[in-house]
Amino acid sequence: MGYKHIYELIYRSAWTYLVLFFVIVCFFAFLASLHAENKKYTTCRLASQVLAGDQRVCVFIGANGTQYNEYVPYDAGFCPREYQCPYRPNEKPFILKNVIKSIKKQFK
Repeated sequence: MGYKHIYELIYRSAWTYLVLFFVIVCFFAFLASLHAENKKYTTCRLASQVLAGDQRVCVFIGANGTQYNEYVPYDAGFCPREYQCPYRPNEKPFILKNVIKSIKKQFK
């Protein structure tokens, strides 16, 4: 009789912890989705791609001066012609040649 009581206590507490864990995971997933919704994205188009060692550096330019660099392994293939990048309007403009030179210099 005593063992059955202990088993029921353990069984109930295990379910309680499982439900509590599920609620916490759902809460953090909800917070993550809210954070993702606040970020704005824009379509960026490929401006240039540079081979540097075993990586390919893709330089993208989007709306209102948005600039974005993506580092892709060489084996992954060419850079996509369009990319959904974070919207960062009115960034300080850059000269594409200087960006490419600095990327090449960084990988030497």
